[in-house]
Amino acid sequence: MKSKKSFKKWSLLLIAILLTATLFIGCGEDDEDNPTITVASKPWTEQMILGNMLLDLFDHHGYPVEDRIGLGESDVIRPALHSDQVDVYWEYTGTTLTTFMHEDPVGDPDEAYQMVKDWDKEENDVVWLEYSEANNAYVLLMREEDANEKGIVTISDLAAYINENPGELDLGCNEVFYEREDGVQGLERVYDFEFGDDNITFLSTGLYYDALRQGEVDVAEGFGTDGRIPAFDLIIIEDDADFFPVYNPAPVVRQEILDAYPELEEIVNELTRLLDHDTLTELNEEVDIHELEPEEVAENFLRDNGLID
Repeated sequence: MKSKKSFKKWSLLLIAILLTATLFIGCGEDDEDNPTITVASKPWTEQMILGNMLLDLFDHHGYPVEDRIGLGESDVIRPALHSDQVDVYWEYTGTTLTTFMHEDPVGDPDEAYQMVKDWDKEENDVVWLEYSEANNAYVLLMREEDANEKGIVTISDLAAYINENPGELDLGCNEVFYEREDGVQGLERVYDFEFGDDNITFLSTGLYYDALRQGEVDVAEGFGTDGRIPAFDLIIIEDDADFFPVYNPAPVVRQEILDAYPELEEIVNELTRLLDHDTLTELNEEVDIHELEPEEVAENFLRDNGLID
């Protein structure tokens, strides 16, 4: 039979083990002082590159992170942010203005940024960090050789050509761009021309680049920082009426996270300042043309610029 002294010794040891286990469990939990930062993105190339940059950067600085890269489009990711399921992701000024605020498109980057920044802080307690000068706005594209032959440099040139040659040029786009007021509908009204229903080819997002390169369409919808534009010898037709709103990307963060980690703002802003238009286009090209993974492209960029070891 064990003595009382022996029983007391084992009891104290058991208590110590339980306390240690509780301590370790507690360290893994999200708490008010050290909340886990849930990083999300939309499910396409540029967004996944940018999202992975935040993941790697936060991890490098020792923040607890959760990966929700590729979570969903605006109708999924925004409600997740507002319900505290997501803490940070990269949003575009033009998307917030037109989709969430229901404002008219704005062409000035600073004006658009200030509008979305003020609105999100007041309405949602969400903070916009610095925005990138890269503009991932909607654009119209043509094959460079074809545009040169037809003398098309601006959208005004395109409108004049279509009015003089109705039914000749086919447009490749998705149905959303066709129906949006900041897409085909508004574009035709502002520039006073019309493609015609028989000259519209609906394609899934992203497929219009290949369709244009292969001559299946003559004009195509695109996004300004897509790496396939230079790789496929396509040109952006100049929006000389400044019709398309600006779409500058910026990290949006819940205020609660910045309250817990106030130094986070400058860490992220240092990254954003490196992401000019040409740089972001080249990073997208690494994925879409050279077939690297977004995670690899993000990590390489951060290492090359001394932001992580």
